[in-house]
Amino acid sequence: MLLCVERALASSSNSQTIGRNGEIPLLTFLQRYLPITLRAVSGHFVTPSGKLSPQLDVIVIDARYPLLSENSDGSVLVMLHSVIHIYEVKTNLRTRDVKKSIDNAKIVFKLTQEVEEFKAPGEWGTPQVTLFAYAIAQKLGSIQGTYFKDSVPDSAPMDGVILRCHASDIDIVGQGGTLHLEPPFPGEDGQGPRPDGYFPAFIPSHTPLSDLYYTLVQNAYYTLGERDYSFNEIGAHFNEYMEWATA
Repeated sequence: MLLCVERALASSSNSQTIGRNGEIPLLTFLQRYLPITLRAVSGHFVTPSGKLSPQLDVIVIDARYPLLSENSDGSVLVMLHSVIHIYEVKTNLRTRDVKKSIDNAKIVFKLTQEVEEFKAPGEWGTPQVTLFAYAIAQKLGSIQGTYFKDSVPDSAPMDGVILRCHASDIDIVGQGGTLHLEPPFPGEDGQGPRPDGYFPAFIPSHTPLSDLYYTLVQNAYYTLGERDYSFNEIGAHFNEYMEWATA
């Protein structure tokens, strides 16, 4: 996966080409290894009222739901009810990318609130968002500073997974890891160093891709379990999106 991204970075300066070559390896990995109950796609989701999400690099959905449409480039349109996890993919992460990803997460979570069961970001049942970076172009301290300063975990929680840290940091923190804001314990608000009480953390990992996969699958089943949609309920959801059909 890293080789595919490095080849794209070396062969082109076009941001769209680089971005697409970043999405494809992760998408291919997930399509190959996810259990059949889950499906990885790229594109948009639509809310029951017809509002369209921004372009999303990787969307993991409940495979029981059909796609609303599929374009010739492989991108799709899916129902919001089917969305389990969203990944924003960066080939070479910079601080400005972190800020933009946080802003995109705010937009996504605002749209998800149209579904009554999804009104609590960060709770099981609500779609989750993760920033995924193959590598970082700056030292980890700079990325951490922006992530911990600008994140809004109460309204738009978003972890950041890094496959490869900056060369100057690898000897200190290892190959990669996860940027995370740990919430305060119930009833003990204000205990963390941030004004909202959250604890900033970077969790080092020697196998970040394996950790991402394990966490995704486990959390996806917790999410599906919390929703507990029956086939009858899934069938009823189709009626909420009928204006997107051909009839």
